[in-house]
Amino acid sequence: MTARARQSAWIALAATLGLVFPSPRNSWAETLPKPSASLLRSLNRFEKDLQLLDQTLPNPVPGFARAKGKRVATDQVDGTPTSVLASLAPPAPGAIPSSIEAVRIQRRVRLSLPMALEVAVRNDPELAEQVAAVRERQGWLTSVRGRFWPELSLLAGSGYSQRRTDSTAWQGNEGIYPAGSPFLVRTGGWNQIQQNLQVTTAGLGLNWELVSFERNAALAESKDELKASQQRYANRLRQLQLDVSLAYYGLQLAEQLTRVRQAVVNNDAIVRGEVSALKRSGLVPRLDLLRADAALQQSQYRLEQADALRLSRQRQISNLINVPFDVTVTASEAVTLQPPWPLDLQQTLIQGFAQNPQMLALQAARDALINQANRRAAELLPSLRLFAQAGYGEVISDEPLINLNGCCGATHIPALYSQSADWAAGLQFRWRLFDGGVTSGAASASRAAAERTEQALARERNGIRQRMEAAFFDHRAALRQIVASRSSYAAAREAFRDVRARYQLGLADYTDVSQTIQLLTQTMESVAESITLANVSYAQLLRELITVPNQPGAPVNLPLVLPQPAPMLPSAAGAAPSRPNSARTAG
Repeated sequence: MTARARQSAWIALAATLGLVFPSPRNSWAETLPKPSASLLRSLNRFEKDLQLLDQTLPNPVPGFARAKGKRVATDQVDGTPTSVLASLAPPAPGAIPSSIEAVRIQRRVRLSLPMALEVAVRNDPELAEQVAAVRERQGWLTSVRGRFWPELSLLAGSGYSQRRTDSTAWQGNEGIYPAGSPFLVRTGGWNQIQQNLQVTTAGLGLNWELVSFERNAALAESKDELKASQQRYANRLRQLQLDVSLAYYGLQLAEQLTRVRQAVVNNDAIVRGEVSALKRSGLVPRLDLLRADAALQQSQYRLEQADALRLSRQRQISNLINVPFDVTVTASEAVTLQPPWPLDLQQTLIQGFAQNPQMLALQAARDALINQANRRAAELLPSLRLFAQAGYGEVISDEPLINLNGCCGATHIPALYSQSADWAAGLQFRWRLFDGGVTSGAASASRAAAERTEQALARERNGIRQRMEAAFFDHRAALRQIVASRSSYAAAREAFRDVRARYQLGLADYTDVSQTIQLLTQTMESVAESITLANVSYAQLLRELITVPNQPGAPVNLPLVLPQPAPMLPSAAGAAPSRPNSARTAG
């Protein structure tokens, strides 16, 4: 303790005991300005703000587990969940706002994270795109399955035609037919004939592929493509859960920073006003006023940063969950620490690789390409087809113009009506022996694409492991940071109470108060940031392990915590499930 501090302590003690000691007129105690009543009121208001802010900073119990029944914020929304979902219907896919009123924010809707996830599942365009892709593949699979059934066709037709011919015999057939024969044509004879025909036909056709190696490979290819699209749908659900969680946690942090920095700006404004009054009274130098101005401007600068971040994060989550253009989403919950990750790193990796939609989608895509190569190669193999056809026809013909001059008169009938019926059936065998390498080249290309997809599978596997390991280490570090930041915050709170008491007794000035509040603000922000980092890393780990449906239309439940610890592997039977090192760190 310095001599100046010891002197101040003795003066305070003497004043408390009612003792009076003579002191020089220019002693240090007389140079301190009297405590400002308005600044004391500001400090009391700041203390109340701290108590409110304290409620948003959870106190972790040993092991970082959340205490039961200690949630400080409840899920609140504007209206019932049903009415909120109805009011947050997505804009039409092709809707483009064209007026200022269409994009002006008219409503601010407070959503909890589970409600935001539910809205996202209903509104997300990319998820709807994956649903349409699954339906598309289901349609193609139905189309290929239809090739195993016979094809039955109805054939019908009707037509009308007219023809006129002019014929001249350059050389007749005298000598071939006797004179007077109706088939006799004289040299130079001619005729003019106009013929009208009306033809009507109807029939049934049957076509049935009995043996086709290409058809079987096409069916297997379609099944694998359907599996790939279903796994991509499931993977989008996982990614949507992560995207919405990250956006919501970021919004919570931004709102928390805004509240903290607003309280600091309010206090710094009071301090600046008091210093300005003291400067006018000649009690403090100009340097103190400049410092107070700089502190206030810096606090306002940081508040503007936090406010801009808050507005940006509101629009980020609003656009992500695809709400109407005139709605912005705010968080109804303060920053809350999720429980620690319940698995160790090795269990996390094994569980993350098991039934992972990203890897399953690539595996199915690879199998589909292999079957595509088999289908194209099978086009060179023989196929056997059954065909049958039966039909009926009517023909009406008339020749309204018949001009004969020594030519061709015996074969013309002025009007004729005829009917016919026929049928045919048989087997068609087809074997493509040579096509110049068209089929083999296509099959080779499909196999190369399958190899490319297999390498993409290896790359995705390594990427999944890297993401899980990075998130696991970040989560463990964040839990340790929470311990450090909470300790720092507790010390800063005690320092604030102490400096407020010292200022009330006249043993400290506004500079000490401002610096202490600045330190307290930094520790509060570090607590909120470390909690957000822990939640973000938890969500990143959860993204790889949660179970989601791969069938569109099935109920979707996107949990915020791992529902239950995964069962131990057979090789680890008998070993107690371990928890992350955060519990040891907390102790």
